[in-house]
Amino acid sequence: MNKLTKYCFQAFAALAIVFSLNSCETTELEILESPNALTPESSDLDYYLNAMQLDMVSFFNSVTDQGQELTRMLHMFGPFYENAYTTTNMNGMWNDAYSDIFTDYNNLVPKALEKGWETHVGIAKVIKAYTMITLVDFIGDVPYTEAAQGVENLNPSTDSGADVYNAALALINEARDHFAVESQSPSNDLIYGGDRAKWTRFTNTLEFKLRLQRRNAAEGDDAARINALIASAGDDLIVAKAHDFQVNYGTLNANPDSRHPRFVSNYDLPADVADYMSNTYMNEFVGKKNVADIRAAYYFYRQDDDVTDNDDNEIPCGNERRPSHYGPDEIFCYIGYNDIDPGSSSSAGYWGRDHGDNDGIPPDGGLRTAYGIYPFGGRFDDGAAIAVAGREEGLRGAGMSPVMLSAYTHFMIAEWHMANGNEADARAFLQSGIEQSFEKVTTFAADQGNAGAINFRGATGAAQLSTWNDGIASSISAYVEEVCGSGNAASLWATSSDKMGLIINEYRLALFGNGVEAYNTFRRTDKPEGLQPLLKSSNNDFITSFFYPRTEVDNNNNISQKADHTQRVFWDN
Repeated sequence: MNKLTKYCFQAFAALAIVFSLNSCETTELEILESPNALTPESSDLDYYLNAMQLDMVSFFNSVTDQGQELTRMLHMFGPFYENAYTTTNMNGMWNDAYSDIFTDYNNLVPKALEKGWETHVGIAKVIKAYTMITLVDFIGDVPYTEAAQGVENLNPSTDSGADVYNAALALINEARDHFAVESQSPSNDLIYGGDRAKWTRFTNTLEFKLRLQRRNAAEGDDAARINALIASAGDDLIVAKAHDFQVNYGTLNANPDSRHPRFVSNYDLPADVADYMSNTYMNEFVGKKNVADIRAAYYFYRQDDDVTDNDDNEIPCGNERRPSHYGPDEIFCYIGYNDIDPGSSSSAGYWGRDHGDNDGIPPDGGLRTAYGIYPFGGRFDDGAAIAVAGREEGLRGAGMSPVMLSAYTHFMIAEWHMANGNEADARAFLQSGIEQSFEKVTTFAADQGNAGAINFRGATGAAQLSTWNDGIASSISAYVEEVCGSGNAASLWATSSDKMGLIINEYRLALFGNGVEAYNTFRRTDKPEGLQPLLKSSNNDFITSFFYPRTEVDNNNNISQKADHTQRVFWDN
């Protein structure tokens, strides 16, 4: 109940479904089945479908932070990789997958097939496929063939990651066939409202992602199929904002709380901001290019406008020695005036932590940079530098979980073209990926139904807002020209000796909120190079896969714990 209500969504109908699924259930000590409990025989298939959708986003949320931390998009406490995460970190995603998603799938699909409800079956299959793929991506070899059989098999053996990928691909192909049949639509599809064409686009995009992910493993017809999907991308893939696979949250501040959990952890009283941003990631937006990246005002909210004004109790690293293994251009402790273009309107106040900084927590909760309006539903950074805890402003938690967006597809296509030596098409899709990202971010408040959340408060607020809105298009154009301008001899594309690294880093900047794709892409490409090292060590024993959950190892005789966290998944060569 706590897990589901934490991630409940905007529609009250969805909340009712959660309660229907969880209102009464038997315990292990009960002999008789509760007459009020939901059973496969008595349940509505829409309930099972919504349960799978709810658990899919819970599954996504339970792993996306780790992926962002490892790719320096969020701060990782560390101090070293071997103790940054424990054997309990994957408990949530494991339970969501095997106890919930797989079990509901087994209950839903046979009954839906009996009724001829093809859309329900297709949705269930593509959700299961996404879950299977991500389990492999984060852990490696996992149970599949013998999984979710209940008391018939309490000790399922693992399948190889490659075999699980192949099984997921089979589900994807089956799902596409189901969506091709007109049938009963779900009464409350939380993602696409029963739109079979959009579900088909997601299914095709998931296939593209799967085949791209294992491109280094040289599997069969992957290259031919990837080229075919790219050739028909306009008709078949998620290539425009209207196709995006995202899960929206609401603004209900009650029990259950329908707001995005990241908003709650940053904006709710009595606590101050609970998380630290990544110094090095924030600096990518405000200190690395000759033009402004206006996404910074949407991603991050500065509670303080000058970190250097604060004393040692609030920012202890201010008087600490710079690590000797940091490069000369590496950000340390905070982003200062000298790290940012003096002509920029964003000159200071980006207060986060370095990679692996595990120092104690000073009284800085009302000072450190908070999550902004995108994608977590916080406040737009208008430069007011006001503490956000307890302030029901911005989108008030009506954020979203960005599972698969159109910008991601464009960047993946750019990667594929670059890997195959097609620089012209790689540059074109790099540009369209950047443009898709800016469009998504700058229109997010309006798309969430609250355009007024983009605002400048104060006596000059209206004029500032007008100036900001008028400058969005020119700011995007200037950024695109800086990065990949066609015919611009000074653009990063023209001057870069590592064009793949440029593509992947721009992809990383567009992935805020999605650590699944960031972690996968980093291991798949080994790009971008030069990410910030650990604060307290030059050791680079990066986590290439996570440990099995300790509870599974303790209870399953057929799973033994990994020796360390450097074991690679099958596609990571």
